Amino acid sequence: MKKHFYFFLILGLILCFGCGKGEPEPGVSMTDSSAHRLPAQYQSIIGLEFGPDNFPTGFQEHTGYVMGFIEGDEYIIDHVSQESTELVWFCKLTHRDEEGRPFLRILDALILPQLNPNEQLYLGTCSYKDMEDPEIVAIIKQIQNELETKVIQAWRANRQTKIFEEISNEYVRCVDESIYL
Repeated sequence: MKKHFYFFLILGLILCFGCGKGEPEPGVSMTDSSAHRLPAQYQSIIGLEFGPDNFPTGFQEHTGYVMGFIEGDEYIIDHVSQESTELVWFCKLTHRDEEGRPFLRILDALILPQLNPNEQLYLGTCSYKDMEDPEIVAIIKQIQNELETKVIQAWRANRQTKIFEEISNEYVRCVDESIYL
């Protein structure tokens, strides 16, 4: 009996001390994130902190935007790629340096499906049930000479749960504002 007690005690200590790479986002556990859904090669980016001088190796940044800076906490949606894989990162601003440059922590990652030539990624410019929603990330199909688009797939970067959640595209509307340019 004593042997079993010590075995489980040692196992518990190993698990406790061997599990973390830095502090996770308060209120968010690894089981809450999509880390368990990501391929092994991307699981390690969840919780990763980076700044302007140490962007994660092997990734190329394409575009992004800040959501929430008026409400308090700043969250960033960042479209990146690694080789031919396109991803969207859901990040939180952790701090700024003396020059005001941002440092971010990756809360969640979304691997995008291969886009067709007539499809685009829309970040933060869509509405849900006719209300602007900066949390929406959507893949849309452009309808030639039309302001309205067809939403193929949509996700919400949920600031409460700190993860991407796939949502029904039934109530998501995205407008191509470039048609006015």
